[in-house]
Amino acid sequence: MKYKGFTLIELLIAISILAILLSLAYSGLNSVLLTHQRITEQQQRLQQFNYTFTQLHSEIQHIVPRTVTDSYRTPLAALLLTESNDLQFSFTRAGHPNPSGIARSSLQRIDYYLQDKTLYKRIWFAPDNTETDNYREQQLLANVTQVTIQVLAYDKRWYSNWPPQNAPLNILPLALKISMSTPLYGDFEQIIELPQ
Repeated sequence: MKYKGFTLIELLIAISILAILLSLAYSGLNSVLLTHQRITEQQQRLQQFNYTFTQLHSEIQHIVPRTVTDSYRTPLAALLLTESNDLQFSFTRAGHPNPSGIARSSLQRIDYYLQDKTLYKRIWFAPDNTETDNYREQQLLANVTQVTIQVLAYDKRWYSNWPPQNAPLNILPLALKISMSTPLYGDFEQIIELPQ
């Protein structure tokens, strides 16, 4: 009498081959998913990098020569640049959208500063700051090794501080040079001409 079917050894071999094939398929799928995740993360970092420079460029194009006052009623320059331990870059810009027609200024005071290797942007709700906490803060870019901003003055020289001593507070430079270093993207430099 002859039995039809598989022997136990044939079943074990078939199951072993199937297990190996499934293991290979799973590791291939896992590799594809990890690659997709890394590409997505890299794309998000690149978008954030591009967004930061697009924002900087757009806002610098709207700088206006208007001085402001701080919460102590001290006058501040229309464009203020100080480079000590951490970058501090402040300016007044026009073009603050007002779609609902609320009675307010179309001007904004913007601060960019570097703190703990992270570039931040602070937007003051009113150009003249009567309150010390009347702003919104936004983290723009992490892992920034260095940010350097220089201004091109009318004497055609680059300076790391602005405004010059004894100069009017509403004076604006001709251009800005922004240099940034990140471990991921290396060094990047952009020169932006200011509106005159």
